[in-house]
Amino acid sequence: NNKAPDHPPLKRTATGARMTAGCADLPTVSLAPFIGDCGGCVAGNDPTPGQRLAAGSIDRAFREHGFLYLTDLGVDEEDVRGVFDMMKRLFALSDGEKARLSEYDPKTNIGFSKFATEALNTHRRPDLKESFNIRSRRHYANDYTGTPDGFGDVAESLWDKLEEASRRLFIACALAMGEDIRFFERTFERFDFTTLRMLHFPPVEDSPPGGLPAGDGDALRIGEHTDFGMVTLLFHDDESAGAGLQVRRAGEGAGNDASGASSGNEEGSWVDAAGRGGATAIVNTGALLARWTNDEWRATAHRVVVPPGPAAGEDRYSLAYFLDPDRDAVVETHPRFSDAAARYKPITSGAFVQMKIEEMMKVRQNAAN
Repeated sequence: NNKAPDHPPLKRTATGARMTAGCADLPTVSLAPFIGDCGGCVAGNDPTPGQRLAAGSIDRAFREHGFLYLTDLGVDEEDVRGVFDMMKRLFALSDGEKARLSEYDPKTNIGFSKFATEALNTHRRPDLKESFNIRSRRHYANDYTGTPDGFGDVAESLWDKLEEASRRLFIACALAMGEDIRFFERTFERFDFTTLRMLHFPPVEDSPPGGLPAGDGDALRIGEHTDFGMVTLLFHDDESAGAGLQVRRAGEGAGNDASGASSGNEEGSWVDAAGRGGATAIVNTGALLARWTNDEWRATAHRVVVPPGPAAGEDRYSLAYFLDPDRDAVVETHPRFSDAAARYKPITSGAFVQMKIEEMMKVRQNAAN
């Protein structure tokens, strides 16, 4: 079913925003040194030179940018494209057909979120997107009622490969921190709080010539925010290539704190971070990672604006794998980073992430009243 959605293209006007250099500013890190000949994860007591090089690159990127491109995850391009193909069929369903989908439940963080019913930046109007979330089938009953045939199988196949790939990233991040290689892996024994979110951003008509609708209070495709968990793996469809994603450098102050919040259209430059398609992921740091490191690895603010030119009138799709530690995992400042006073009290992943989800959902409650 590839027919267009029932809702017409959006009409937007807004003021511009300043933007600087593009995605060339963000570093690229390969996880190939952590993949063995049989595809498994490789980590010995003594890291290899290649592993140390990758870990050093991650440390610099998380201090200076909070974003990087990640290659050689161990996920095939065909796996990613297969999910995007299914997503396009899902989001092309009519409104009536979408009414049969399992409605998003903030308590489980799974299901279908209707268009413009969430706001990651509560200072703005609802985000111009719709989405479908799944979590680990070991712990949640993902409901695929009303989705295209085969949708669940394809999505969960990618989930399994991303879970394995993330274990390589945990080892690399632990080495980057100078810690035992299982430091992060121990907080992801169950993967019971990690989420795969499939997002669709419908076309926007009448956007301003500059294509950057970022005035205070205006709706964006996704408002300024920092992610809640450890890190996020983000993939984009080949056609839109993630046009409109912008990040602020991790050291630029407001909007980068580990509360997981961003105050809005703060002063400072925004850097284009378009995707590369295929199986290359954009990785960004989250608020819980900042808590672990007492803000030495910062939680990086980002947003999705409507891009200039013809891209504004095209559908945009993205896949976000939110690596949030297990529900009961306690996140507290690591002793290595406690020379200065710890900025954050210990908190469980479940308590922190659920608090942020409920804040995001206040817009839906307000709309219903």
